[in-house]
Amino acid sequence: MIQSRTLPVILLLAGFLGVPCWQSIAQTVEDPIEVARSVIKADRQAVVTEAMQFTEDEGRAFWPLYHRYRAEMDKVGDGIKNLVLEYAKFYPDVPENRARQMLKDLAGLEKQQGATRASYLKQVGKVLPAAKTLRFAQVENRLDLALRLQLAATVPLVPIEGRMTPDASGAVAYVAGVPGGVMVQTVEVTATVASIDQATRKVTLVSPDGIKQTVKVGPEAINFDQIRVGDQLKVALTEELVVQMAEPGKSADDGSAAVVVLAPKGAKPGGVAAETTQVTAKVTAIDHKNRKATLQFEDGSTRTLPVRSDVDLSKRKIGDQVVFRVTEKIAIRVQTP
Repeated sequence: MIQSRTLPVILLLAGFLGVPCWQSIAQTVEDPIEVARSVIKADRQAVVTEAMQFTEDEGRAFWPLYHRYRAEMDKVGDGIKNLVLEYAKFYPDVPENRARQMLKDLAGLEKQQGATRASYLKQVGKVLPAAKTLRFAQVENRLDLALRLQLAATVPLVPIEGRMTPDASGAVAYVAGVPGGVMVQTVEVTATVASIDQATRKVTLVSPDGIKQTVKVGPEAINFDQIRVGDQLKVALTEELVVQMAEPGKSADDGSAAVVVLAPKGAKPGGVAAETTQVTAKVTAIDHKNRKATLQFEDGSTRTLPVRSDVDLSKRKIGDQVVFRVTEKIAIRVQTP
């Protein structure tokens, strides 16, 4: 069952996985930041004018002060942009010493930003009523928040070592009154190749939420040499469980069958592996009051399972056979952005 599988098992089966590429982040991160700053800067005065409704005397005293304030805040903004660009050059492997210094620099810039804001709000308070000064502070906070959101959307989180969390989904279908049904569960893992150690055949992956994990790729991955840093990979594990009553007098066809289809040599790694296993269990006890049935499998083990309320237990008897058929499929896709 899918829920019994751990992520490392999926990773080892797959070799590696993938998603959004950051390979060119250092070259592209500056553009959206500058666009956002330019747009907000161009709109600031119009937004402030509309929101503040200055009188002629208020405007005459306010605007020279405001332009000096924005000039100083823009210097802080340049410092933050330069820090982001430095971070982008190291990403996704940010050395500890650089991370420590970046954290110190960021704290200093935020302290400078706060001090500049506080200083100018005091000066604005001398030329505007208290209510309008507070309103101005709120307007500035909203404009700064818009820029921060743009920055947050552009710059990925610092990757840290951990265990990737797969995305899981499932569905159940059955016919009312008919015992059994179909359950399908899918687990998907996505990541991007951050580094490759050809000698040890180890690949370091980073998930979209910044979790970094290193896996060893077995010799069965014949196209290992085709993997590149920045490749986008995806692994999907799907399990379908079909449960039904065996037809009276018909012998069960228990056993397993498997098929594997791999990408040709020289291509990007990928392929599909599927296995179907069927087992039959015998009903050894029926608890009508609590609506449960006990099943015994071929290896002698037993399990007591609940029975749906729409199934008529009076039609079931000791000795009935229940067939379980499980199909597991692993699909691997690798692509270069």
